[in-house]
Amino acid sequence: MKLCVYTVSLGGYDRLLEQPVANASEADFICFTDDPDLTSETWEIVHVTPRFPQDLHRSSRVFKILGDERLAPYDVTICVDASVELRATPERIAADWLTPEVDLALAPHSFREKVIDEFDEVVRLKYDDPARVYEQLNDYALSYPEVLGAQPHWGGFLVRRNTPAVADAMRLWFDQVLRYSRRDQLSLMMPLTVTGLRWRAVDVDNFESEYHRWPVIGERKVALGKARSQPYGPMLAELRRNERRIRELEAEVARLSAEPVQELRETIDHFSRELAASTEVNRQLEARVMSVQREVWERDVMLREADSIAGSAKTLRRNVVRRIRSTLQRR
Repeated sequence: MKLCVYTVSLGGYDRLLEQPVANASEADFICFTDDPDLTSETWEIVHVTPRFPQDLHRSSRVFKILGDERLAPYDVTICVDASVELRATPERIAADWLTPEVDLALAPHSFREKVIDEFDEVVRLKYDDPARVYEQLNDYALSYPEVLGAQPHWGGFLVRRNTPAVADAMRLWFDQVLRYSRRDQLSLMMPLTVTGLRWRAVDVDNFESEYHRWPVIGERKVALGKARSQPYGPMLAELRRNERRIRELEAEVARLSAEPVQELRETIDHFSRELAASTEVNRQLEARVMSVQREVWERDVMLREADSIAGSAKTLRRNVVRRIRSTLQRR
């Protein structure tokens, strides 16, 4: 079995770790990097050009997920993050992890229960643009709800056979990373859930096991793992649209002669006069309405006073009649 361990180091995000177990192994150790000055005692340094120069995170996923043509001769590859230190030889890892009936093996996430929890954590830690993360979450909720409810798995330690089934699943995984969030653990379970790939979860702790230790960090450039501080959006395209609009307006102004401009001014004056006349008419109508309302109010007051006087007269008349009757009865 031809075996290779490989890692990716672009932009100097992590200082490259030496792998002492390489001295006890027949496997090849390859580091894909864009650093022309990087050297190592245990890794074979392979210089590459990032596919997306302004997106080193996705550029590194090209190698992590899809691999490279230099890996084609190998029967099994072990991809580890640059901050993973191996404690067991690649031969033992491949024998223990890749049982005959599976083509891929990886570890479950040690401290996340469901994939949907990983979405929330990526937004909280500002690892990617929330709009992109929530779009992926919404799309998965509609198309792959079973993925969101699945237990997440750790992508920092992948053991894979070189088979067409693995290649197809990895292509689907990388498509998700290109279309949605660059955080590959959000989409890792999608190809593992919806394809027929034969895979296995190896129950080891993500941080430390008999096979590895993680993270072993030195001189990490944390900012490279965060989302950009400025808002995402096609700012250059917007600037270009504004430049074209300015030129259109300048050309339109240049085409205008004095006569059309004067006509426009006369039209504006005409509408201004009509507006002023309309305003005066409105003012007169409002004054008339107020006058009528006051007249109605005054008449209403007079009617209420008349009703009050009539009521008082009626009461007085009843009292007079009552007194006259009382006087006659006493006689």
